[in-house]
Amino acid sequence: MLKFPLFLAALAGTLLAACGRSDPALARVGPDAIRSSAFIKEVQGVPFTSQKYLTSAAGRKELLELLVRRKLMLVEAAKAPIDGGLAQRLKELKALRAEGQRALDKKYFENRERLITADFMEKLSRPGGPLHVTDEGILAFWKTESEVRASHILLADRAKADDIHARLLNKKEDFTALAKAHSEDPGTAVRGGDTGYLLRGSLVGEFEDALSGLKTGAVSDVVTSPYGFHIIRRTGERRLSEQPLDDALKTRIRQALQSQRLSAWFADARRRVPVRTNDAALADLSIPTKTPEQ
Repeated sequence: MLKFPLFLAALAGTLLAACGRSDPALARVGPDAIRSSAFIKEVQGVPFTSQKYLTSAAGRKELLELLVRRKLMLVEAAKAPIDGGLAQRLKELKALRAEGQRALDKKYFENRERLITADFMEKLSRPGGPLHVTDEGILAFWKTESEVRASHILLADRAKADDIHARLLNKKEDFTALAKAHSEDPGTAVRGGDTGYLLRGSLVGEFEDALSGLKTGAVSDVVTSPYGFHIIRRTGERRLSEQPLDDALKTRIRQALQSQRLSAWFADARRRVPVRTNDAALADLSIPTKTPEQ
């Protein structure tokens, strides 16, 4: 009598193990997994030019970090009460699913997650919330802060980064030429690595810390971030108060302050929710992409 149920349990375990091998977890955020199938779907949902970057080692790391942050937001949002507005939107979404859309269950859950995270972000940004930025905060930032101009070379391979860094220190080659030829950041490589002017709080922490310690014209050591290995050159600096505090600059300052606070929020969330990444599975992942003609 017991053998048949035990056989089924063993078979289920075998199937689950096979599923795990064919669709490995690239990261685990608390109880939730980010699987390779979800990662591939994200890559295939962006334009071809972006796909090329997201299939690189640096791009993979950046995308996985974004997916980890999305999961962290969902885990934390689940602890917050659902107010009337969100409850109504979720009810409407569920009703659509019931009206002949059960075949789209996966899409339903994706849309549900988007609603929950958007609502939670809005709550965090309300007055008194950890992401809220006041006009007074913007004015204080404008009066006291500078913006720094930089160039960088981003590489996925540490040995290659070390080689290029040595070539720069030996004055053998030009930074701009090396960035154009080797950097894996497509947005800046075409400009010789130039990032334009950057505000404190708008950068990944490791990059920002290295940049703040450089004098204008100096080149950093190889800097490791979640996105790869950077070689950074500081190329300029100017006081924000030397520019008019117009709407465009207010928007940039607000975004930098929000980014600063959001990074701090995620760092705090990581202390509450365990995050584990599987770098080997991420590196081994085969990502089929569409061509420009498809």
